[in-house]
Parts: sequence; C-alpha cells; structure tokens
Amino acid sequence: MPSRAPSGFSYALADGVKASFSVSHSERAPSAEELLSDGPHAATQAFERGNPDFDKETSWGGEASLKFYRDGYSLALTGYASWFDGFIYESDTGLIEDELPLFQFRQDKARTYGFEFEGSAPIAQIGGFNIVGDITADMTRAKIKGGGAVPRIPPLRVLGGLEAQGERIDARAEVEWTDDQNRVTTFETPTKGFTLVNASLTWRPLPDTKNLSLTLAANNIFDVDARRHASFTKDYVPLAGRDIRITARASF
Repeated sequence: MPSRAPSGFSYALADGVKASFSVSHSERAPSAEELLSDGPHAATQAFERGNPDFDKETSWGGEASLKFYRDGYSLALTGYASWFDGFIYESDTGLIEDELPLFQFRQDKARTYGFEFEGSAPIAQIGGFNIVGDITADMTRAKIKGGGAVPRIPPLRVLGGLEAQGERIDARAEVEWTDDQNRVTTFETPTKGFTLVNASLTWRPLPDTKNLSLTLAANNIFDVDARRHASFTKDYVPLAGRDIRITARASF
C-alpha cells in the first residue's frame, strides 16, 4: 500500500473565489508485476520483464488551484508538479522475445507536471430548456532525469460541450480535441492528434421521476481514426469508430 503525507491550506480571496495549495510526500513499494514479470502479456501484446532489485518509489509533490463559483458559473484551474526518486516505468527495449516486443520495467529519477481546467456557464433559457456550456482541459509532461520523455504520456486534451437541460429531455453535443504527441522516448512512436464529435439525447418517460431514462447516443460521429497515446496497442488498435447505441437505465 502506498503511504502519503499531505499538508496544505486554502484561502477565500472573495465571495465564491478560493485559492488552495498543498504539498505531499508519498512512498510505495514496487508491485509484484514490476518485480517479477517475465513473460507475455496478452492485454498489452508485449513480453514484459520486471526487476526484483527495485527499491521503493518516493516522491515530493505540489499542487495549487484557483476555484470560482457564482450564479451558476464555475471555473477551476489546478497546476501540479511531482519530483520522483526511484520512479518505476515500463519502456520498449527494441528487442523481440517470443515474437513479441520486449518491454522492461526501469527505475530512475523523474519529474512530472501539468494542469487541469474545467468550467461551466449558463448560456440561455429557451422555452423549458436551460442551455449550459462546459469545457475541460488537461495536460501532463513527464521526463526522466538525464534522459528522455516518460513513455505513453497523453498529450494536451480539450473537451467542450453544449447541453440543453429540460424537465424530461436532455440533449448534448460535444467536441473532443486531442493534440499530437511528439514527446516520445526511444522506440516509441509519435501519435497523431484527432477530433471526435459526440452527441446524445436522453428522455425520461415518467414526469415525476428521474430514475428511468432512455438515451440515444452517437459517438465518433464522423468515424475518425483516433488513437490514445497512453495505449500499449495504439499502433494497431485504434479507438472504436462510429458508434450509435440506445441505452435504458433504471435505478431504485
């Protein structure tokens, strides 16, 4: 089990505006997979090899955030950074074992940093519908000290949506944009960015309850070839193409 010792404070700058800062120190022992793996892994389509000589992984981290909420408007921006001693990660060696690429668990000093942003705002009232806009964004950078990038770190991603919220019907359309990822390590391939367009329509047939709903959803409407950089198999297994489904949901 990892251990963590956080400390921090928050301060109200104004009505509905709060700033916070925290510092943490964490330690964890290597997992059994990181220590003892030595064979093919079907899920990653790779031959994985651990190292029984690994020491514990430790890190110092800091996080700062600014949050605003007033009259239905909300904004939250968080920045973070961590410094690792004995950071454990898995990388391609460029070798082949049992007709699979050989991935080796390694341990080095590393640094990560990034940000997360989310916001929402009421836009209009049209008939019986509240029109709300929302946006989220996140980015992470990670680098091995004295070396290259940490493998499989996702690039900048931005997701924006518009939603019409009614008493019995909700409609939503959203666009997800993901940047190219060219910050790669040895034997790792870059990943081209993509844009996905999704939409959904939810109907609640019973006027006095929200426990029963029917949803018509269309994901990746334009059938884009999209690949997640964090995936071991992204070079030959893309995300699902156009996907249209009807879902019924009930809760008690």
